[in-house]
Amino acid sequence: MLRSWTRQFAQIDQRRIPVFFGTIWSLAFTLLMVDTNLSNPKSFAESDYISNFYVAGYLMASGRAEDLYPTANDSSFTHSHFNEAAHRLVPSLPEQSTAIFAYTPLVAWIFAPFGRVSPNISLLFWQLISALSLLVSAVFLSRTSNARTSDILFLSSLFLPVIATLWSGQVSLVFGLFPLSAGYFLFKRNRPLLAGVVWSLLCLKPQFVFVPALVSFSLLLAGRFKCCIGFVIGVIALIGLTVILVPMTVTISWLYSLQLRETLSYAGVYKIREYLVTSLPADILLRLPIELGANIKWAIYIAAATLWFAAAWRCKKLIDFNQLTEFSKISLTLLVALMLLPITSPYLLYYDLCIFVPAGVILLGNGWRASSVSLKFIGVIGWLSISAYMLAFMTLPEHFVQPLLLQFILLCLLYKLSKTLDRICLVSEGPAIQSTQVLSR
Repeated sequence: MLRSWTRQFAQIDQRRIPVFFGTIWSLAFTLLMVDTNLSNPKSFAESDYISNFYVAGYLMASGRAEDLYPTANDSSFTHSHFNEAAHRLVPSLPEQSTAIFAYTPLVAWIFAPFGRVSPNISLLFWQLISALSLLVSAVFLSRTSNARTSDILFLSSLFLPVIATLWSGQVSLVFGLFPLSAGYFLFKRNRPLLAGVVWSLLCLKPQFVFVPALVSFSLLLAGRFKCCIGFVIGVIALIGLTVILVPMTVTISWLYSLQLRETLSYAGVYKIREYLVTSLPADILLRLPIELGANIKWAIYIAAATLWFAAAWRCKKLIDFNQLTEFSKISLTLLVALMLLPITSPYLLYYDLCIFVPAGVILLGNGWRASSVSLKFIGVIGWLSISAYMLAFMTLPEHFVQPLLLQFILLCLLYKLSKTLDRICLVSEGPAIQSTQVLSR
């Protein structure tokens, strides 16, 4: 009997084992999330959703949009109208916690309907919408690869930034992963103009703009304008909606609040959880003395921008390469843009890495013939490293958690990806050279 079980186990596709565990974990997590929300609502009092998005939606629905951000006369967030409203709406919010809404006024307008119910019911609705966005994203990504929708969905639950986003009620799945996956699918359907329009929705989460911007800019350098035109049209539409729906004074206060937040964060006045920061420029600045950081901040940003432009030029050369299919070029360019995001973005938090799900599909599920082992290695190591980092900061003392170590691993994987792309182009160019030699004979 033991031999029979051994033979049956050997016949099982080993790739189904992670899917099985992902299925069990996703179902268990969903039940835990819903049960905790209903039975112990105070445990979510300090979540990003309740202390930020719910309060913003409530203020917008109440006609108090001017209370979303500090005014030019305010020098801190502690005594802002938004923080006072947060503590009044959420009595269980600790007194020492400072609520800050850093998103555009248009995002607050989107959350206005969610501000009309109790905080935890509102959070539960948003968590369900986020889970639905993850499901639809999996459908889009399955149409661009050899992977099944269910496999992408359940394996995504083993990628812990996705879990962190769902639990905290963050917007990275709805405003990040969903439009990115939809735009990528539209490229598969040869609709670059519409893809650019859809990708403009990533502006609602400004940290993510660098991803579609790099793809659009690389295509622009290669003489392909449709995606860039679509992206610009979408951005203009978002600006127009903001002007129509939100008073201009509120938008000006938002811009001031961004400057105030950056100043107070790097000055140590506004304390942030440094272990959640997964942006290399931000990690470096947070670990420098305040005066030194202020002096070299722009040098670090310029270095990151230089790397970003160099990557765009590298992707332009990839797009010009004739031996790859058009969609393969888009896939590899998007992969570079995603891998580059935590290295060059001025601000990025751990749960924002859920936007890496398409990178996993490209690396593991697209059936690359050339250098498939190297691409799968990058995918597996990236997946394990990012997920292991969450386990580290949840279980170890904060001084043991080093975000720069994660950044170093991601930087090494970006370097390996660059070398792998060179090999892919070399292998793809080989048959073309051989056929040219035959014809010349």
